[in-house]
Amino acid sequence: MLAMEARLLRVDEWLFRTTHLPTIVQRTPRGLLELFELAYLFAYPFVPGALGLLYATGFARETDRFCTAVLTAGFVCYGALPWLQTRPPRALEPTNPLGDRPLTLRRLNLRVLSHGSIQVNTLPRGHAATALAAALVTGELLPGTFPLLLAAALAIAVATVLGRYHYSVDTLLGLAVGVGGWFVSRVVP
Repeated sequence: MLAMEARLLRVDEWLFRTTHLPTIVQRTPRGLLELFELAYLFAYPFVPGALGLLYATGFARETDRFCTAVLTAGFVCYGALPWLQTRPPRALEPTNPLGDRPLTLRRLNLRVLSHGSIQVNTLPRGHAATALAAALVTGELLPGTFPLLLAAALAIAVATVLGRYHYSVDTLLGLAVGVGGWFVSRVVP
């Protein structure tokens, strides 16, 4: 879907120009950028980790609710894939602000993606959606964990855009779908 990719890139170009994001990224300390790369890598174990946290704290009975939120969010994102096919921006852009930085965890993320990714972008963003849904359900059941889980889910979302793993639009839509999955888990018995 070349026309959609072009529109998504234009939105990101506008966003980056407006916020001066490339300049900010170039001036950001390496350690902070490595933390965002770690957050992106953490997207894979985040959902099972949140579920494990519920089990470890005596909330195993909430598994259905947790799975309703996460699977609703995931199914929306991955279910749209046959109709909304785009390549990730890192595959289309000649350079990106992080590409010029020697980040160890970025190299690891790119290696993981080269071996374990379907090389197609989900629109809305699946990792952002499922991480936020998991954080909202778990944080609601364990309020003391909510700030940390929410921060981690949002760091995953920010990392997807900073690292050019995904477009800002698909990440924002993924966050909205994550909230929707959490809402469904509250109303479905």
